[in-house]
Amino acid sequence: MSEKATTTAAPTKDNTPARLKIEQEYNDKKTGSGWHRFYKELCEVCDREAKEQQFTTLESERSQNRGLNRYRDVNPYDHSRIILRRGNVDYINANLVKLERADRQYILTQGPLLDTVGHLWLMVWEQNSRAILMLNKLMEKKQVKCHLYWPDQLGPEHALNLRDVNLSVELICCENYQNFVRRWFKLTDLETKTSREVMQFHYTTWPDFGIPSSPDAFLKFLQQVRDSGALNKDVGPAVVHCSAGIGRSGTFCLVDCCLVLVDKYGECNVAKVLCKLRSYRLGLIQTPDQLDFSYQAIIEGIKKLNDPSFLEAEEPILSNDTEPHTQDEQPPPLPPRSHSLNLPLAPNTGGVLSLDMRAAHANGDGIVGESDIILSGGGGEKPTLSSKDALNNIIINQHEIVNAEVADSLLNNRPLPPLPTLPQHSEQESDSDDEDEDYDDNDDDEDDDDEEEYETIDEHKLDTANGDVTLLQPHEDDVNANSEKPTAAVEPHKVNGIDLTTSSGDELKRRKRTEYQANLEQKVNEIKRKQRENEDNQQAAKKRRSLLTYIAAGVVVGVIAAYAYTKLG
Repeated sequence: MSEKATTTAAPTKDNTPARLKIEQEYNDKKTGSGWHRFYKELCEVCDREAKEQQFTTLESERSQNRGLNRYRDVNPYDHSRIILRRGNVDYINANLVKLERADRQYILTQGPLLDTVGHLWLMVWEQNSRAILMLNKLMEKKQVKCHLYWPDQLGPEHALNLRDVNLSVELICCENYQNFVRRWFKLTDLETKTSREVMQFHYTTWPDFGIPSSPDAFLKFLQQVRDSGALNKDVGPAVVHCSAGIGRSGTFCLVDCCLVLVDKYGECNVAKVLCKLRSYRLGLIQTPDQLDFSYQAIIEGIKKLNDPSFLEAEEPILSNDTEPHTQDEQPPPLPPRSHSLNLPLAPNTGGVLSLDMRAAHANGDGIVGESDIILSGGGGEKPTLSSKDALNNIIINQHEIVNAEVADSLLNNRPLPPLPTLPQHSEQESDSDDEDEDYDDNDDDEDDDDEEEYETIDEHKLDTANGDVTLLQPHEDDVNANSEKPTAAVEPHKVNGIDLTTSSGDELKRRKRTEYQANLEQKVNEIKRKQRENEDNQQAAKKRRSLLTYIAAGVVVGVIAAYAYTKLG
């Protein structure tokens, strides 16, 4: 690739006094609870200056532009917002942030939405930006934070064609490092047939509302960005974004600007620099920890970015995989199992249970089919997934719906299997049958007790009846995705999921449990119906009382008015 790196300029002065001054300020503010108070006061000063300057965000609040904002409380200032010159929309949630003393300018923007991917690339083209600095992952804390806005495979046949803005984006190279990924794109204007190379620096280990693993890792990333020439004055401003475009993006800009000022002037007031940057985009630096890390990175950067051994140490390339974003975050563990012993047996389908789970898909289509997730019961295999976003969103938001569907299908659709034909009963089996009769009698008594108990049940305890059913730890008759499949030599023959070697007594018990559960669910539903009817009756009575009160008040007022009229008339 062209101009992958340039030589870092050698330091011309000793910046130790500036570093010691900033370090002293940092240590003074860190005593006690002073740091949080310092951050709060700094934010108040910046907000007060913004009000004095009468900065507005009217354009972002227009009805046609509200849907283009990722967050309702992160709006670009009108005086510094980027205006798109081509296409049907001129609005994008982005600001030009400048610090003239440092000869630095950036475009800070939000992580693109599905409908704003073309707007981002149009802004890159129109502003002549050389690089995009992405400081977040596509999915964080089990939530989608940024839409995938670049092609994830090499070659023109996989190019991203943006017809709404007449641009195409082709991935031409990818390098994976320990803490970031570097990509090269060919951005083509379909109107003029001209192309331009655009780089992307994707920092992959910076958590949302958090800080990088160490200042050194961040400084290596900053060095790579600087060496690429993406921040030079002779090119357009670099596009910097995270999810909202204010927290991590603001941290990057603050550290870079302060290090430039220390190199140029031998001093820097971090608080004033932050207030200046905040005058261009609202809310830069979201947390006290991000400000804390900014100070640490500035202090370390004054030393490390002037240290030849640090500058000359090359960051090793780990791979050229083009899809590291699919490994951004491992899916969360499955929820703990409960209540599975209350579920009837599932039919045996050869060790595989496929669920047609209707849950929120990450791309918004609202449907997750059998091809998206399959629970396998053979060989201890893990779930097979074809859509990572689907699995994440199912586990986060929809596992109750899935379990309800499983329970509902098992309760309503599966007929009871016939009793297996068994050899003649032995004397011991006859005793077992007698015990079953006693069990049946006890069951009837328990039914009566349970009916009285459920007459007073609270509505918030009806999770099982509402479909809040999750699966328990493996039962020997249950279909379990993680259980090992028995070998052919020892696997018993089953009909409809029932072991033929099971005694008739066990089968009767199983039937009794199933019937008991169905009756119990019917009783619970009846209780809920009566509660709803009672609430409706109470509400109707309340409305009648209110109406009678209003009528009586009207009559009294009318009588008083008539009496007053006759007396005064």
